[in-house]
Parts: sequence; structure tokens; C-alpha cells
Amino acid sequence: MRIALLLSTFILWIITGVMTAGAQDMSWPGATWSIPPDPGCLVNDAWSGQGNPRTDPVGIRNHALPDWNATYWGTYLEQSLGTVVTVHGRFPKARYVSFQVYDLATTVLGGLNDQEINPDPGQNNPFRGGVTQGTFTIRMVFGFPPASPPPNTFYTFGLTAVILMYRVYIPENPNDLTGGTYDPVLPTITLEGEGKRTLATCAPRPILIPEELTSNGRLNDIDFVGTVPFLPVPALKPPLWGFQVTNPFIPFFSSRDNSYMYTLISRAYLTPPYKFNMAVIHMRAPTFPDTRAGVPPNANADVRFWSFCQNDLITTSVVRCLTDRDAANPTGWATIVISDPSFRPSDPVLHQWNAAWMPWGALQPNDVIYDLLGLPLTNANGVFYYGFILYRQTLANKLYSQSIENISKLAIWDRRAAMGDYWPSMGYCSAADFQTMGGNCINKNFDK
Repeated sequence: MRIALLLSTFILWIITGVMTAGAQDMSWPGATWSIPPDPGCLVNDAWSGQGNPRTDPVGIRNHALPDWNATYWGTYLEQSLGTVVTVHGRFPKARYVSFQVYDLATTVLGGLNDQEINPDPGQNNPFRGGVTQGTFTIRMVFGFPPASPPPNTFYTFGLTAVILMYRVYIPENPNDLTGGTYDPVLPTITLEGEGKRTLATCAPRPILIPEELTSNGRLNDIDFVGTVPFLPVPALKPPLWGFQVTNPFIPFFSSRDNSYMYTLISRAYLTPPYKFNMAVIHMRAPTFPDTRAGVPPNANADVRFWSFCQNDLITTSVVRCLTDRDAANPTGWATIVISDPSFRPSDPVLHQWNAAWMPWGALQPNDVIYDLLGLPLTNANGVFYYGFILYRQTLANKLYSQSIENISKLAIWDRRAAMGDYWPSMGYCSAADFQTMGGNCINKNFDK
């Protein structure tokens, strides 16, 4: 059993390694990044690149395994050592906020999350308590950190070309991605080196409604009609989970506040001799502060945020994500179904089993999707044949012993037992079995 676990984990490491190798070609305009700034923005503007599938008409920024319910604003900065970058803004109404700095290989160097930021004098930080959206001022220094860094300050560790990223998870108003802080701009960025200047700030891109106006918005409207990729990737049945805690060697703009579990699903198991139509996840749900229901973000909970996302393996684009508030049910459990639309359980069946549905993803016959280098791919390239499932937890409570971060420290063969009911059990099911058994259908099919 242990040999099988080690072999399976090694396969997952190979998959991640292939993806990591692709990420090494990624960078912002100072190196080889091939995607221009947002329309109406210049490369040297503040927040010149915005990542959110709901604002992206053709999916040109849908890379690096983003969360569907988050918005990522990026600024490329190339400055001499000693330059101080001052960011001033207002705390958003949202579940989670952070500023993090990355090298041009998209690995994290440092940053500050919402709870770590001291508000300006006389102002309030709502992520520590209270409701007033106070203002803040933080600094990023091009250089190495001293032994005792001052508050509200982080560093580039000697790099002179970096990407500064601003994240907002689950704004209270789902149609205001800034969390009510566009007044009149996103946080301002001022450079203080040989001189002092404030960068022009790009405006947030509007949400496109209906979502079918975006290429990503159509991914759940059609069954898969593509081909098998030229290079097959081994996928196991049942799928095996790998663990990843963000560190300076993990690419794809991983958040320093996140830990991840990941696995691979394959449409090979949806074809004969198999009789499966879907992949199903079933687990006990960690508790979380539902800020859209009026719970403060600093309320005591297992994690600040968790989600499951279905991504295309070839392009690292996100299809859809289910957040904690979408997936968790009143029983304290979560059951997630991943399938093409034709095998989506009916609403009464989903309700019966307290389950949520997430599309596997597919292109319309004439659609394209872009890879990491900005090159267009079609159904002929085998996109959406595989699914890369990412389970992320943000700012896990240190007292939550079954968190991904804590479990990742254990030996591979001890993890499932230690995580207990919080382990995301996963398998393939037929539509008929799910209708009669709900999430228990995965137990029937583990050994087939």
C-alpha cells in the first residue's frame, strides 16, 4: 500500500513539475511575458493587469490556476535597489485581501495580508475588528529585509524586477470586485528613489454580464467534443491527492497565505469499459466566516476561506470554482459533482443530497483558449480532456489540526487518517448511482 501511495504521489509530482517548467517561461513585460497590459493601460501603470474571468472577454489572463471568485491586480516594477514603493488605499469589504511580491518566475518573495497591516493613525482595520473601512499605507522596499523589519513593510530580497500583486477574495458585493474601494482609484503606488512619482492607476475592468459574453462563461454550456491530448498523462482511479504549502519555489503566483491539495481527473474513465459519468467529492467542510452573510472576517473559524476549483491542465485556466459558502451545506458536509452539462444532476437530486455541481469544462466548436505563452488552442489540442482539481485553504486557524498545512507535515501514508472526515474523498460515479446514493457512490466504485 505504501509503495502504491509513493508511486502515485511521484506521478503527481511529475505533473506538477511539467507545469512548473512551463511557468519558468512566464514573466511580466520586463522579460518574456507576451500578454500586453489591459486595454487603456500602459505597462508602467499601477495595476496594469487584472485577472478575473468575469472581466476577461477572451480569457487572455486566465492562467496560473486562479480562483474564479478572486480578483488579482498586478503591477510590473523594475527599480534600483533602495527604491521604496508606497501603497496607499482603503481596506475593502471582502473576505480576504493581501499584497504580495513575486519574482519573474511567478514565485512569491513576501508580502502582507489584511490582518498584518496596521491602519493609518486614527483609522480602523476591519479585518481586526470593527466595520469602518479605514485607510492604510504599506511599503515595499527593493532590497533585503533587516533583522527586524518595520511594520507594514516587505522586501524584494535583492531583486530589481518584480511583480506586485493585489488580491481581493469574495467582495461583499459580488458585482464590485474592489470591495467598495474604487474611490476614485485602486490603491495608489508611489515610487521614492532618485526622485518621487506616483504612477497612473488603471481603472478596474467591468464585469461582463451575462457571463456568456466571456469565453470562460461558455465553458459550462456544452459537453466535451474535443480530442485526447497528444501526450497522455497518467490519471488514477480513485484520484490521488497531493499536498502543497506555498513556499519560494512554488510557481503560478501562489499565495503565501494558502495551502493546497490537488489531483487529476481524466475523461478516460468516462468512456467504455467504464460506466462513469462524473467525478464526485465528499468531505466534512471546514468552518469559515461567511462575510456576505454579515459575519466579520476575523470571526473564529477553521479557515478564512476555502474553495474547490476545476482547471484545465494544459492551459492552467480555471473553469469554475465552488467557494465554501457555495459548497458547504447545513449538515456541515460538502458534496461536489463535476461533469458535463448532460450529466448534471437535476436540482431536486442535488438538493436531496445537499450537493453542488461544477462543470468539467468544454469549448464551443469555434472557441479558442490561450496557453501560458498566449498561443490559441482549440478542441483539436485536447484541452479539457483532463481536469486539475485544486482545493485551497486560506489562513487556516492554527488550532485547526486537520488543516492542509498541518496534514502536509505528516508522512504520506498517515495523512488521510489524520485528516479524518475532512479528507476530500473522491471517485468516479455513474449518474444513476449518484441519484440513488449521493456522495456515497464513490465508495461503491473505489475498487472497480
